[in-house]
Amino acid sequence: MPAVLLVSETKVKSFTEVNENLDVALLLPNIQIAQDLGLQNMLGTSFYTHMLNAAQNSTLTNQETILLEEYIQPFLLWRAVYEALPSIYMRMMNKSVIIGDTPNGKAVDTGSLQYLRNIHQNRYEFYAQRTMDYLRNNPGAFPLYYAWTSTDGMPPSRENYFSGIHIQPGRRRLPRYPNVRGYADPTGDNCCNDYDGISYYR
Repeated sequence: MPAVLLVSETKVKSFTEVNENLDVALLLPNIQIAQDLGLQNMLGTSFYTHMLNAAQNSTLTNQETILLEEYIQPFLLWRAVYEALPSIYMRMMNKSVIIGDTPNGKAVDTGSLQYLRNIHQNRYEFYAQRTMDYLRNNPGAFPLYYAWTSTDGMPPSRENYFSGIHIQPGRRRLPRYPNVRGYADPTGDNCCNDYDGISYYR
């Protein structure tokens, strides 16, 4: 299957701060990386592959079109820029890895680059959470998202990455002390469960 990009480099340049003169060769591979590493992890391999095929063959349902245009594409815009920033910052040439300057400015240091990447990470994580919320709120519209099996490749992610500490509500089991009751948060959703060629879509 040829490479299918769910967002074009033109749209990335139009809706982010990426300069329109940026070499397309620095952007296209990172759109693909954003899809494979970010979107596939979020949707699961089976539903991810379905979305690629449907976008390429123009067979998206109305709900899938909404999902793609209002949720997935905003996620990919910022995830692609996040992935592209190191390549924009430094280039691998024949004899060395170089950091470039321009007549109108100089390259930032690595600390400033990381600061900028953190901003983009916060943005794409926001859109990732919106996408997962939309999928959860419309289970009947996306059966493949919920029909994952162990033979379908990567499973869909059920939680978003974020900076901080998260304590999942649920039962805490103490197997070494069978007479001690585990703690269950009654306010949590899981309080009573145990835990065991390139094609663009424009």
